Amino acid sequence: MAQQDVVTVEQGALGGARRADHVVWRGIPYASPPVGEWRWRAPRPPRPWSGVRAATRPGPQAVQPDDGTAPPAAVSGEDCLYLNVCAPSGPPPEGGYPVLFFLHGGGFRTGSATQVGDGRAFARAGIVVVSANYRLGALGFAHLAGIFGEAEADAGVCGLLDQIAALRWVRRNIAAFGGDPERITVYGVSAGAKSTANLLASPVSAGMFAQAISSSGGADHVATPEAGTAVARRLLAELGDPDRERLRAIPAREVLAAQERVLGGVAATWLWRPTMHVEVLPGLPLDLIARGSAAGVPLLVGHNGNEAALFAQALGREPLARRAEQVLAGIVGAEHAEEVLEVYRRTRPDRVAAALAVMGDERYGVPTQRLADAHSAHAPVHRYRVDVASPALPSTLDGAHGSEVGMVWQVRMPGTPDRPEPARTAEALHRSWLGFAHEAEPGWRRYDPESRPVFVFDHDPHLELDPRRAERLAWGETTWESPTWFG
Repeated sequence: MAQQDVVTVEQGALGGARRADHVVWRGIPYASPPVGEWRWRAPRPPRPWSGVRAATRPGPQAVQPDDGTAPPAAVSGEDCLYLNVCAPSGPPPEGGYPVLFFLHGGGFRTGSATQVGDGRAFARAGIVVVSANYRLGALGFAHLAGIFGEAEADAGVCGLLDQIAALRWVRRNIAAFGGDPERITVYGVSAGAKSTANLLASPVSAGMFAQAISSSGGADHVATPEAGTAVARRLLAELGDPDRERLRAIPAREVLAAQERVLGGVAATWLWRPTMHVEVLPGLPLDLIARGSAAGVPLLVGHNGNEAALFAQALGREPLARRAEQVLAGIVGAEHAEEVLEVYRRTRPDRVAAALAVMGDERYGVPTQRLADAHSAHAPVHRYRVDVASPALPSTLDGAHGSEVGMVWQVRMPGTPDRPEPARTAEALHRSWLGFAHEAEPGWRRYDPESRPVFVFDHDPHLELDPRRAERLAWGETTWESPTWFG
């Protein structure tokens, strides 16, 4: 049996589990349960307890569809505002260990703080890891203010407010685990990366963290109030157009079922998102960042070179490519869409591959580049691209969305054989994240918008200047509201 390790935080004492070279505390409440009248409200401070609270099991993850993306044994519920801490096992150095605050992906629809494990590889390297759940889907992001008025102003940003509440808790309590509250790196993947940009942009989270890592995100995936209201109206119609009181009495599973009837499955991955908010998110995050909202915060930012391969595996290459062409035409016009596709076609085997590359760049590549450009005027930025996949994944997913996570975290799926080719790249990725968390230096040249240096993690990791330049230029200065792609 693991030896219990007790720490004291503001609410009370926590008993974690000591391993050979790290200690874990799981299921720590960072806010009160957002249930009943507190559904679609900003999170409230957590309740205190007496005695030593057992912290050896994760808390429930946010209510979400059972579609195979979450761990099979995970418990879901509205009472989901919990976080986990994994710390080195020795006494901390003077001032404490750096802290990695992780926000999971899942398209703001699925996912949990436990989906990449505890973070023991980071803890072994002298980093305290925190991973947090936050509200998802309609319960996290239904924009009700456009229907019920300002009394529901926070409903469209509940998930973002949860992340800020978790970050606030970490700043107040992480010293008890050996962490330094002045050396917090916010790190997000996919929806977590988009959340990282929201935290860089929001006035509410200003000054709460020292540096940031954005993996396959960008800073444009938020809804206008008009778009958020339109989605919320569809949700309420599925629920029978209840009034405000009745809406909070409907069981969470019924809200989830209505959410999935609006749009379900992988197709709904990008439907739910934060809505602009006068105090929390008073504009497009990219614009706020370009004006210096997070000046002085070093940023490690990148995406993967074949992002759409993951979605093509789920939905089929040709159907997804056809939809990508439709979205592209809606953004740049039919005539220019053909010109853009031709640029991508020059270095791709066929039109389908070109269209899938366009999809990856529209969703992740171009937003990543624009985030790097915007923030580099105000802080050090390092940019990367990943062109291989975790050794446990097939080569068909090289550079696919999320394919780098196992390498960064040094975890693998049990029962799968490792490919030897990406092993060196996996180690290089992990070392780069360690270097950034410790010293804000991943190990390559700083980004600037003139030469555009990008470190490419392939089978022979190397630095390139302005890679895929022709494809970058094909988009020009075109801007667009981030679509859902499917609904």
